[in-house]
Amino acid sequence: MQNAQAVYLETINGLIEENEIEKALDALRELDKQTGANVWQDLTMLYSNFRSSAKAQREGRIAFEEYRRYEAQTRYAVLELMKEIPRRVYLNAKVRSVDTFQFRVPDEARLEKIIGPQNNILKINWLEKALRASKAVCRVVCADGNLGTGFLTKEGYVFTNNHVLRSAEVAGTARIEFNYELDPAGNVKARTTYQLDAADFKTSTPDQLDFARVKVLDRSDAPLSQWGFLEFDPEAIPTVGESVTIIQHPKGEDKQIALNSNEVLGLLNQHLFYSTDTEPGSSGSPVFNKDWRVIAIHHAGKTDAEGGLIVNAQGTRRGANRGILFRDIFGFLNGSTAGAPTTKSSGQESMNSGLNTSQQATEKPQPTTNNPQPNNPNQQPPTPDPQPPTKQPVKFIVLYDIADDAQCKLLNKHLNILKITKKIRVYNVHEGLGGTNVVADAERELSEADYILALVTVDLLNSTDWFGMLFSAYESGRRIIPIRIGKADFEGTGLEKLRSLPSQGRTVSDFATPDAAYMDIVTELKKLL
Repeated sequence: MQNAQAVYLETINGLIEENEIEKALDALRELDKQTGANVWQDLTMLYSNFRSSAKAQREGRIAFEEYRRYEAQTRYAVLELMKEIPRRVYLNAKVRSVDTFQFRVPDEARLEKIIGPQNNILKINWLEKALRASKAVCRVVCADGNLGTGFLTKEGYVFTNNHVLRSAEVAGTARIEFNYELDPAGNVKARTTYQLDAADFKTSTPDQLDFARVKVLDRSDAPLSQWGFLEFDPEAIPTVGESVTIIQHPKGEDKQIALNSNEVLGLLNQHLFYSTDTEPGSSGSPVFNKDWRVIAIHHAGKTDAEGGLIVNAQGTRRGANRGILFRDIFGFLNGSTAGAPTTKSSGQESMNSGLNTSQQATEKPQPTTNNPQPNNPNQQPPTPDPQPPTKQPVKFIVLYDIADDAQCKLLNKHLNILKITKKIRVYNVHEGLGGTNVVADAERELSEADYILALVTVDLLNSTDWFGMLFSAYESGRRIIPIRIGKADFEGTGLEKLRSLPSQGRTVSDFATPDAAYMDIVTELKKLL
């Protein structure tokens, strides 16, 4: 009945007035489902953008004021969409010649469940298939300490990214580790390590397909067969709105899986775009469809704050992660531009069938203009988007305790070339020593800074002034980059959620020399710039 519809819309309006944006979007999804108003595409876009901005604000990648603008835009868009619903319901009811207005108002006005346009109910054996597939996912460890993710094929090859294994020489000194994960009790399992056969190496550079495939040297005492293998179905590409899942070694840590917010956002040429979460170290992970068939290899991503990626032929730009489709990788391996060979209905793909490992693809790849950073930031990245020149240098403020002054000086030594070339300005919080109020000076400078570089040590965490200033900046949504000098526990402050430097979750003390650590840090800051 129309009265029920009016009551329901009024309830949603109340949620919006109380700033319960997510609950309002959930309620609208339920209304769309029951009435057939056909607004789910608009809702999906609104929901995805709002969740992305909320996550970016929590992680300190956008300012709180910018997040509030996203929030206000979403609120306005929802209200405008609500005005359309009665008309759409009426028209759809006339077309279908049914009384669409007869729907039930849920018992709870404030819905707590996320109900989307796709049916996300899965058979319980889906989890068993996930565990079986996870056994074939491994950690890739390079001789220089760089980390990535890989996965095993039926023929005993491991796939990962080119920016993880750049050459046969790198592959020859690398190793892969299986079973690098935790058991149900939280204990570390016994890992098994294998070397790689550099003589059987095939690759494509990051600006093309960014993959590397290399033969694994089997062991008689620990046969590869115990890990199983992953199956491919390169033509079964999910459509926009469907889900993809990634099993990975984020930050080189124990094996993990991304299960939430896994929506496909677009498809463009050889690239698949999705909202599935990854981190540095996830490069080379398999991208699965719902049948646990590999369709792509993950390699990069950009957030909204970093400008996002163009995700479709219409030029839509979104914060997204990106994978390379195996449809195109298999076409490259076969020396064909027509894509992958047709697969059997079982979804298995023989990587040896018709492949000529000495043959190189002859077609020059089309240049792209939306290359993000690889998720393994120590490795050579694809060419980034051209950025317009900035009007003035980016301002960094280095926040640290005076006991760590030597570390601050080392950092500034390595930043010096960026300062001389006027790419950045740097203010160190203890520059005001000599009679002035250094805390007041620092707070003034911090209000004008673009980024905060926090030298995280036990001394900083125990400083009321400096850690208090850092935590206040975090709560207000400032852009903070923690630089971990040594082992220091800041779990529970919220800062542990931020991406820290040096890369790969390491600390300065993990490097052979401090200079090596600060070179890594400056390399990552250059990517940011």
